[in-house]
Amino acid sequence: MINYRSHSVEEFAADEMFRRWVTDPTPELSFFWNRWTDENPDKLHVISLARELVLSVNSLYKDDLTDEMLRHEIEEITRIAEERKHNRRLGSYLPAIWKAAAAILLVSGLGISYYHVKQTEKQAFTINLPEAGLSEMVVHTNDDLPEMTVLLSDKSVATLSKGSSIRYPKKFGSKERRVYLKGEAFFDVSKNENQPFLVYTNETVTKVLGTSFRVKAFDEESTVLVAVKTGRVSVFPKKDYEDTEEATAERKSGIVLSPNEQAVFIRKENRLERGSVSRPEILVESIVRKDQIFDDKPVSEVLHDLQKIYGIQIRYDAGILAQCRINAQFGDENLKQRINAVCQAIGATYEMIDGQVIITSEGCI
Repeated sequence: MINYRSHSVEEFAADEMFRRWVTDPTPELSFFWNRWTDENPDKLHVISLARELVLSVNSLYKDDLTDEMLRHEIEEITRIAEERKHNRRLGSYLPAIWKAAAAILLVSGLGISYYHVKQTEKQAFTINLPEAGLSEMVVHTNDDLPEMTVLLSDKSVATLSKGSSIRYPKKFGSKERRVYLKGEAFFDVSKNENQPFLVYTNETVTKVLGTSFRVKAFDEESTVLVAVKTGRVSVFPKKDYEDTEEATAERKSGIVLSPNEQAVFIRKENRLERGSVSRPEILVESIVRKDQIFDDKPVSEVLHDLQKIYGIQIRYDAGILAQCRINAQFGDENLKQRINAVCQAIGATYEMIDGQVIITSEGCI
């Protein structure tokens, strides 16, 4: 049996069993790797970067990727990142784990793509890293669930549809909250007027201060859709957003959406269209009904049920909450509304840390 504890990002990416789990999982492979990550939580960041590396290299070649080609690409990406390490202009900006940074350089919007780097590696250049790049990146991929709940450090919640993935910094920077989406997700964003929330897809940037909306951006589809449930949302073509000077709050190339409005980005024409939401069901956070009724139930039972139906971890002191009971009925309420209701009922507060809900309470009399 291979000892994966000592594996680096590129060693995981080059491992045949790991690659098959990422690109063509079987129940046996999923069982093994899910159990391994549960037993080795300190390696989750390495696993996440290795998954991104495999998926990104694989997407470059589609079905023509051989084992030899994969090893070559991984070696080249790692070599480039190692060379960047010694560039004085980058020394204070790039992450400390350079082999992990190689994966980030390839798959994220934090640097220059691999092929562009190869073409210009004899030239002097700098990489403009956004503030979000200074924090460890977290990746969640929903391969087979109807939906997946992802908790962000600012108390925002992303509900990830099947076949989708989201990437974001473990801790947001002070200027903005930036996430990267592939596929589809419903976002319930905590309001912060001083720290805009940005959702990047391949072709669009969606900017909000605090609202709820859906973004649908599957690679195989001809359009990108942004539909607004509450609040105001600004949507921009990605190229225009990045090329425009940050001189004004709203760029001319973007459009502003209000509740029950949607924007459709037509990929072939590289343009946005605004209209009314055509299908009201896309404004629902969850496609799965999550009705709950609690009649004088222990809070621990309520929290256990919330964990089960949302697939999240809720941490609390069972001893302190032992005397707490609650009456509640939930239907259309979203996750944050339910947690807020529970916390208000028992005089508690909560935070979202490392993808978990942490409840703090002085208990009940």
